Amino acid sequence: MRIVVMSDSHRAKRNLFEIVEKHIDTADLFIFLGDGEDDFDEVLMLYPNLKYERVSGNCDWYSTYPLYKEINFDGKKIFFSHGHPFHVKFGYGEIISEAKKRGADICLFGHTHLQYTDYDDGLYVMNPGSVAGGEYGMIDIVPNGIALLPEKL
Repeated sequence: MRIVVMSDSHRAKRNLFEIVEKHIDTADLFIFLGDGEDDFDEVLMLYPNLKYERVSGNCDWYSTYPLYKEINFDGKKIFFSHGHPFHVKFGYGEIISEAKKRGADICLFGHTHLQYTDYDDGLYVMNPGSVAGGEYGMIDIVPNGIALLPEKL
């Protein structure tokens, strides 16, 4: 199963559409981590059947979407947030601790605009970077494990 993870489009709609169109036939789920809620709404208008999950970012004023979310996908628990409620610009310890407390297998966040992947004592951690900077991430969940793949346009 493949998940495409995006964050921080900040009006770079062209990049956002390019990522979605590149993976629309191969991705099982798209996750948008905030800061570009209106941009992602435009994607959903063009692709209303897109399977997606999303949260709100610190620049998504008046958003009704949650600040963080937890889902089960293909037998894995995924915890995700834009990252600002967990102060990720000052380190990743707080969000990693929260994900572990919830028993997550995968932790996703944005906000820093820096791509990052790690494996921390049973937890796969990813920041896909910034869509505005041409970055995103993919997660492949296969019988042998999980692969985190940072990508660039």
